[in-house]
Amino acid sequence: GCRVDGYASDCTRTFATGALPEDLARAYEVCLEAQLAADRERGELRAGTRDLAALRLERCLEAIEGATGDLLEVGCGAGRYTRAFLHYRPDLTVSGCDISQVALDEARSADTTARIDYRIGDALNLPYEDNTFDIVVLFDVFEHVTDVGKAAGEVPRVLRPGGVFHCFVPCEGNKRTLFSLFRNSKRVPIHRWKREQIGHIQILTTRQMQRILEGRGLHVVDTTFSFHLLGQVHDLFDYWRRDTLSRNDIPAWRKTLTRAISRAVFIPTWRLAYSGTAWITRVAVEPADASTVYA
Repeated sequence: GCRVDGYASDCTRTFATGALPEDLARAYEVCLEAQLAADRERGELRAGTRDLAALRLERCLEAIEGATGDLLEVGCGAGRYTRAFLHYRPDLTVSGCDISQVALDEARSADTTARIDYRIGDALNLPYEDNTFDIVVLFDVFEHVTDVGKAAGEVPRVLRPGGVFHCFVPCEGNKRTLFSLFRNSKRVPIHRWKREQIGHIQILTTRQMQRILEGRGLHVVDTTFSFHLLGQVHDLFDYWRRDTLSRNDIPAWRKTLTRAISRAVFIPTWRLAYSGTAWITRVAVEPADASTVYA
């Protein structure tokens, strides 16, 4: 079975694969440093903390409930999710792979149990034999890879028959989202900001992802959405801030003003984005067909 969690239109773990232009390689390095610093500050990931990272974890734990055996997280970064999986599901054998040796070194040092197996690996060519895992999960990976179909095709290869795949995918190409509204905007070039700041090189849609996954033999049994309007507003201000602060032609006073405006927006939108997502999912679900539910 395959479950997809995406936003109706998040931001993101860095996971670069394939040959990339030099500017994107630099963007990945910068974003990785920022991600590692943020993970250290946040501490261990736990469910019930009413933020979007916790929501992703909660949905994933729900999706893999009842599954047993070996779990792999593709693009595990510094291991924040892999450690959470082991915390909530100590019955599982947990593995993680990432293309960044720096991130994996951090993951190993943070694993006080020494039970998680970490390997260097590319999403386009996972370093595992066929039929190795009962569960494969990934968060914010497909938007970073050079070939989404090839990365998706690696999942059923390493999954055992009857296994479970759960993924979180930013569907920033979906219609009726702020990402779609500003797709060709010169004043608010959100897609350029995301490409330059965190290496989003794919703009995906829900239907496109379903076609790709099912074309690789993965039957999509459930689809949920998060990151509704307030989350998208948060994203727009976040990447406007990142772009402004990274530019040398912006005066210091404007950067100070940008920080202040962004902080004022972040405080309500991040928490309310979680609350809005939880309410919409709980109250306004509509069946799309026999196998897929859209929230």
